[in-house]
Amino acid sequence: MGLVHIAFLSTSFADIPKAAPSLPQVFDAVSLKRYVYPLANPIACPKVTIDTRDFPSAKPWAEAAKSVVENWFTPLTQLLATDGYDPITRVKSGSAFRVPKGITLIFKPTLEVPAYCVGSTITINGAWISAHPDDLGMVVHELTHVIQQYPNSPTTPGWLVEGIADYTRWWRYEPELHAGAGRTKINPAKSKYTDAYRTTAVWLAWAGRKYNYALVPCLDKAMRDARDPMPLFAKLTGKNADDLWQEFVTEVK
Repeated sequence: MGLVHIAFLSTSFADIPKAAPSLPQVFDAVSLKRYVYPLANPIACPKVTIDTRDFPSAKPWAEAAKSVVENWFTPLTQLLATDGYDPITRVKSGSAFRVPKGITLIFKPTLEVPAYCVGSTITINGAWISAHPDDLGMVVHELTHVIQQYPNSPTTPGWLVEGIADYTRWWRYEPELHAGAGRTKINPAKSKYTDAYRTTAVWLAWAGRKYNYALVPCLDKAMRDARDPMPLFAKLTGKNADDLWQEFVTEVK
């Protein structure tokens, strides 16, 4: 006889109702959609090339980074609205992500930042990875930028672009960080949702989980179409970004 797997919830058995006399309203199909992360159609990873000529000792790390790109390119294209369809309605609008012919990872002895992305080229700081050999997650952050490639628009907030890149990294690639002391912490008195990176990412993760998992894909879709993404917070959660932040700060104190 095969093994029987039982789903355990983050609650006590005393909280489980003994009977379900009638289905609650939340069981209608429209309401349930907000609990399902909408995945775009998968896109195959293009050829990945590594260049360690300026920092030859990075070759083993570069090979590991190449593997991360090859394994995570397709999942990231699904997590974002890359196929040209609205994540909720699945109606075609705008253009789909134009896949680059290839992705290049270039390693330099030192940079002023851990890494940066221009087009489909990711340049990585050799001194940084030497001191932080476990930081392959930053490759996922930069790879997200390769896939974002939003058109120039005055309505595209830079803090949100970086927040989504850290969301895919910290909440989809390596969420285990939040199981320990390295979890993202904010200072309610000083932090703002516009701080970008991990602060914006943890707020997006909280809002998506509480209100609608389609939030991040829909924000991504708006910026791909050069539309202002900010009205989507109210549309998908019933609250504007400022009110969502205040609610978040209250809950995480």
